[in-house]
Amino acid sequence: MSEKRTFWTCLLALIVALPLAFVARAWDSLLESQWLAGGSAEIVVEDEAAQAFAGGQWKLMDMRRLPRTDDARVILAEFEASATDLAALSKGACRVRLIDGKGRQFEPVTLTEPIVRKMYPEVAERPRCSVLAFADAKAGTAVRMAESFIVPAEARDLSLRIEYPGASDETLVFKWTRS
Repeated sequence: MSEKRTFWTCLLALIVALPLAFVARAWDSLLESQWLAGGSAEIVVEDEAAQAFAGGQWKLMDMRRLPRTDDARVILAEFEASATDLAALSKGACRVRLIDGKGRQFEPVTLTEPIVRKMYPEVAERPRCSVLAFADAKAGTAVRMAESFIVPAEARDLSLRIEYPGASDETLVFKWTRS
């Protein structure tokens, strides 16, 4: 192949590959956006009310604001689900996020924060929201879970958002008015 032909072939390949790489990398974000998802229905629940969702009766038990640094806090969210349909809970995949009043979204931290282990050791041992949390559950038995998030110190009007794709097309949103 001539040098010119190699150059133009590589340039064409680059023009095709770069947008594909971008789309592949951003696919999860694109699926979550209102543009592609078409918006899923939200079930909004106020403080401490129970709500049927994704094969269980879900309830936000508590949200605590713990110190971390001057400009960040750890939010410890405790919630539970009493299984009403174990088959639905076993085929879904739980996703939990925290959203503040400005619309910022925070993912749970992967490892339990040291402040949580120190102040609430019993909570640190609770399962995270996943299919594994319901592996040994019996119908009607409450499974208590906990997630921790790192948020800016000024974050207010917090909501816990639970999605359970595979078990429900809806999204459960617990508004926590005490934040």
